[in-house]
Amino acid sequence: MSSILEKLEKNRTPILLAEIGAYLHLIGRFSEEFVYAQAEDATNAEKNFDYKTVCNSSAFFECTKLDDLLKDNSWGPLLNAFKNLNNAGELSNYRIKSFSEFIEKHTWRDGPKGLCKILADAHGIVSGIDKALAGRGKAGKQKKAYTFKATAFGYEKEIELLKNAELKKILFQKIEEILDDIKNQQDISYENYFNFIHTIKEYYPKSIGETRRPINEISLYNYAHPIASLVKSNLAKIAIDGRYEVKEKSKWRILKIIIDVIGLLSKGLKIGDIFGYKNEIEETYNKIKKIVEFEYPLGNEIYRDSTGIYFSCPDVRDINSLKSEIIDKLEGLNKLDFSLQIEISEDSRSMVTLSSERENSLKKIFYSHVDHTENIEKGFEESQDVHGEDICPVCRIRLKPEREDRCEKCKERYAKRATIWLDKGKPSEGTIWLDEVADKNDRVALLVGQFDLRNWLNSEFVGTFVSQTFEEWKDICVKKVKGNCIEKVSDVCSRLNIKSTLDLNRGFKNLFDNPQSLNHDWKKICGSFTGQGTSRINSFINDFWAPIAERDATGKALTLTDNSEKAKHLIKLLFRKHPSLARIFRVWNTTQEFIDETIFDKILKEYNWNSEPRRQRIQFKIKPNPDVPKGATCDIDIDGLRFSPVCIDKENGLFMSTTNLENLKKLGDTADDISRNLNEKKIKVKTERDKTWKDQKNGEFFTIKEAKPADEKFQDYLPYIRIYDFPDQFMALVPAYDAFDIAKKIFEEYEIQFSKVRDRLPFHLGIIGFHKRAALYLAMDAGKRLIEAFKKKSRTIKARVKSVCDTQCSRLDKYVKKLTLQPDPCYSPVPLTWYISYSTGDPTQEDEWHPYIRINNNGNLNRNNYLFDYTGNGNYVVHVKELQTDDCIEIEPSFFKMLFLESASDRFRVDENLKALDDIKRLDELWDAMQNILKTKKQGIAQLYAFWQEVEKRRLDYGRNSVWEDFVKSALINILKLSPQKDSELFDKLFQATRDGLLNICLHWNLQVRKTKPEEQGV
Repeated sequence: MSSILEKLEKNRTPILLAEIGAYLHLIGRFSEEFVYAQAEDATNAEKNFDYKTVCNSSAFFECTKLDDLLKDNSWGPLLNAFKNLNNAGELSNYRIKSFSEFIEKHTWRDGPKGLCKILADAHGIVSGIDKALAGRGKAGKQKKAYTFKATAFGYEKEIELLKNAELKKILFQKIEEILDDIKNQQDISYENYFNFIHTIKEYYPKSIGETRRPINEISLYNYAHPIASLVKSNLAKIAIDGRYEVKEKSKWRILKIIIDVIGLLSKGLKIGDIFGYKNEIEETYNKIKKIVEFEYPLGNEIYRDSTGIYFSCPDVRDINSLKSEIIDKLEGLNKLDFSLQIEISEDSRSMVTLSSERENSLKKIFYSHVDHTENIEKGFEESQDVHGEDICPVCRIRLKPEREDRCEKCKERYAKRATIWLDKGKPSEGTIWLDEVADKNDRVALLVGQFDLRNWLNSEFVGTFVSQTFEEWKDICVKKVKGNCIEKVSDVCSRLNIKSTLDLNRGFKNLFDNPQSLNHDWKKICGSFTGQGTSRINSFINDFWAPIAERDATGKALTLTDNSEKAKHLIKLLFRKHPSLARIFRVWNTTQEFIDETIFDKILKEYNWNSEPRRQRIQFKIKPNPDVPKGATCDIDIDGLRFSPVCIDKENGLFMSTTNLENLKKLGDTADDISRNLNEKKIKVKTERDKTWKDQKNGEFFTIKEAKPADEKFQDYLPYIRIYDFPDQFMALVPAYDAFDIAKKIFEEYEIQFSKVRDRLPFHLGIIGFHKRAALYLAMDAGKRLIEAFKKKSRTIKARVKSVCDTQCSRLDKYVKKLTLQPDPCYSPVPLTWYISYSTGDPTQEDEWHPYIRINNNGNLNRNNYLFDYTGNGNYVVHVKELQTDDCIEIEPSFFKMLFLESASDRFRVDENLKALDDIKRLDELWDAMQNILKTKKQGIAQLYAFWQEVEKRRLDYGRNSVWEDFVKSALINILKLSPQKDSELFDKLFQATRDGLLNICLHWNLQVRKTKPEEQGV
């Protein structure tokens, strides 16, 4: 009898080809024609474009012959080659002939059969009811000149496909090449499968899955990938259970491979250890993906973060046996220093359980010592066998020789990183050396960032978005005569006295209680939501409620029994955005893109690093040759000046610097000067093998020869190190001197791109400075603790609206509200100033769907129709333009932390005194103010130090009591020469910053960590 995984292996070809078909079924949308066909100002000819019929138009495929491949009937035998099905159902009596059928028949109204019916089921759950509801009003359709793609949070960007029409032909050529190769082989290889998925992932995000606002958030890839994943997992269920069974109520599961990524990376003593672990994690993930996605096609990766990797999974009858076989199959893959934990979730109609599954993941982690326990125990029993050995300080599992830094496995992992770096071809792109990251003061900063996605992944906050407004709905035409609208929903609402969603809710409650009361007007109301005429709605329950409930992505509608709850939930389904799998996918994809594209590709890559000699390297020979292996480093001492070059050619004793050349300025100001002054210098050398300083070999003194600037490919490196990036968090090493400025730029971008949700999407930032010679694991441990502190601190707080007004902000476009908020004093003792955009890419169109803020006014909710109960349980949100002074709103606080690790114990206090993220602006303003005081008041740096030291000393003596506060005011007057009357605004600002500790942070970081002298800044 075949095992479960063997059944999948035998059915691999048809499952993977059907998955490819699921990706291709939307290929007609990868076109300018599709985008413009949906436009408000589209011509009649443009409106006639139908993406389902593109296979009938060779012109659409731009002479690539892809259309011939898609229509080729020779795909039929491969697509229908399912084996060992006890009940093949429609897979036997309706055999699909080509890929073009997936394109033509992928929705329920197309009358799909066989494989197309499986596709229609997945398409329906991903698409959801949103597609039928959103964008029907005038505000929904975009103009051709202003057609944009939005992020999951309403920030609109240009569509790359519209900027570069060549992308379409390039994509079609690549797909044609891959499909042609599969057709010729009559099978699908891993190389072809990988290339196809990689191509789709590269190009589909450059276009849009839907153009109408507010569902223009979903790229074509965000749309197609979840559909393909569900199709794949449903076909896996058919192959495993042996029967064709497709319903509109199909369910799926989530396969979780749990890894404590941050815990593993935090074990590294040096960058090489971290990179080694990181590479092993990636290698393990790639092997897992090959097994789960290709060899035994169960599903696809749908999420990945610091807790592990998650896949779609079929809801098979014998789920325990499936889990057991997966564990056995993946057991041999694990080369990491702890066991993979494998879990499968409960079944669900969609995968909005992702959040809870993710939260539970780390609770299941346990470290494995199985492979090494026998050796350790034997060591206790037979000490002579393990004499001179101790536990490896990196993995903390294996034994190592007493004189070695690492065990053999950790040593091998550590050595790999330099070899890979040298062999990858362009070492100039980045650095892997901490000494090159270090600033001119030999200091580094660990930059930590975290998005709190929990309430988004569990779908709660998705419900704060509108799919259609009440006013948009009322404007819909319900009766037409010869193309003209003679009656709108608003006319029907007038007759039924429906003035708000509350009235609509009461009407639906009555219909649930008395379905027979469905009259002609209520049939019109129901038809306005479903797009059907009154003749199609004869039963409120069967013809209206049931179809909508079955398409509820959360599955909640089908579980409700109370009519009041049904009515509330129905209103939510009709007016709020749904947590469909595609939308959840887009939520974390948006934060991932922000981290990758904005933080790393834009801010860090384009940061104004000092170029000479900051980003230069020098190369030289050491004579006699110290015999250091290629990729390994040694330490050299030049008259007390030390650094650690890397060997790039062992045979010739050729080395290259791996340090910030600013720290070699004793030898010159440029790479050329440093090189000239290095030549013929006698040096001391310490290798990893010898461990002691030596100045000669075989009687010959070590001397630097042929020093010069390194080859061009090694120059202009970027002085930062990306440790990891996931949708919810990232870590990077940056020069401490620049760390705050980088954090400020990140914060400014967060304010812009997440303006509409900054009250609901917390973003935390941390800067942990340390000396480059400090043990790296101390900083990593501090970073891990800070992330945990951010999580623990996350809680909803209240804030009072002190003022709200229209304002202008060029980067937030035309429609912007300036809010002054007074939050809980424990979070921020000073008011916050937020700029909330309700703009779109179209300067004539407001965003009516995203900037909704939770309001808690104790019953005072007198607003227009921009007010919604987003949970159905009395939790209201109001559009930002309806906010009023003295409103009480709810916000999710974002935190900021900046500290320098003076000692190892400082990491245990990293969770203390977290500041509001907005304090980044205050810190920046404080430093500007302090420099200005020194300039305008003609003060010296000594007075600044005197003020700082005195107030901090008295704070330790008295605490922050009234006596200390009086002393602070006196010091501001007598030491800094500020007048409470003439300099009142500055005086109050500095007094408050001194009182809440922010000035102490500002001065410590700038004067002692960055070692900035104000007079060097033009003072």
